[in-house]
Amino acid sequence: MQDKELILIGTVHRDPRGAEKLRKILTKARPMTVAVEVSPYGIFYRRRNGRRLLRRLMRTVKPLSEDLQVFWQGWGQIHAIRTQIQLPFEYRISLNYCRDTGATLSCVDSSTWSKRWIDSHWDHLLSRENLEALLAESPKDQKQEVSRDYKMAALLLRSQEEPLVPVFAKTWSANLHWQQREADLARLLEGLYDRVDTGRLAYVGGWQHLLGPNAGGTLYERLVHLQPRRVLLDEGTDRGYYKKSTGKRREGSTQKYKSSMWDMGLRIADCGLRIADCGLRISK
Repeated sequence: MQDKELILIGTVHRDPRGAEKLRKILTKARPMTVAVEVSPYGIFYRRRNGRRLLRRLMRTVKPLSEDLQVFWQGWGQIHAIRTQIQLPFEYRISLNYCRDTGATLSCVDSSTWSKRWIDSHWDHLLSRENLEALLAESPKDQKQEVSRDYKMAALLLRSQEEPLVPVFAKTWSANLHWQQREADLARLLEGLYDRVDTGRLAYVGGWQHLLGPNAGGTLYERLVHLQPRRVLLDEGTDRGYYKKSTGKRREGSTQKYKSSMWDMGLRIADCGLRIADCGLRISK
C-alpha cells in the first residue's frame, strides 16, 4: 500500500458555500501540500486591482438597475462577476489551512494563460454593454445554479455506461490552449507528488479537470497512473472519503443520478457549453 496519496478536489468556482465546504474537507484530509488551480499572476492582479474593479462594477450596475427598475441583488449573473474579480475561495481557504498547519501551498495554474485571459475578457465582462445585457435577462438564483452544476458534475463523474462524458468534453477537448494548460497542470502536480514522501497532496480546482475516462485529456486522465482519488466538493464533507481504504471506496449510486437526470431539466449539450464556460471564466 502506498504511503502517499493524491486527492483531486473538484469545485464549482462560484459556490457561495464553497469556503465552508473546502475548510471541512481539508481539515479531514490533512494534506501535507495543497495545490490550487489559480496562477500567481491571478492572485497578484486581484490583490492589486480587486477593490478598484468592484467599485467599477457597482458604479455601473447600480444606475443600470435603477434605469431598468430591477433589484440587482437578485441576479446571480452579477454575483458571479463579483466572485470572479475577488480572491477565489479555493485560494483563501487553502492559504488559511496551510498557515494553520504548516502545509505547503502551491498556485499551479499558468500566469501567462491567466494574464491573457484577464486582458482579453475582463474589460468586456465589466462593460456597460455586458452588464446591461445580463440585467435584461431573467435573474438566475446563484445557489440553484451551483446546485445544478454539482448535480451535473456528479452525473458525469459517475457515468460509465453512457457516452455522456465524451459529449460534454467536446466543448473544450479540441482547444489547443486547453490541452496545453491541462498538460502543464499535470506536469506541475506530478512534480509536487514526487516530492511528497508520505501523506497527501490535495489539488483544488474546477470539477471539469476531474472527468475521465474519454474526456479528451483532462488533468485526471493525465495523472491516472498515480491512482488519484476524486472528491466532489459538494459531497466530500459528508461521506467517508478520508477513512483508510481497505478496498473499494464508497461511491454513490450511479443509477440514482441516471434516473434523475431529466427530472433536473438538464440538456447535456446546453449545460456542457454553459458549465464549461463558467468553469473557465471564474477560475483564473
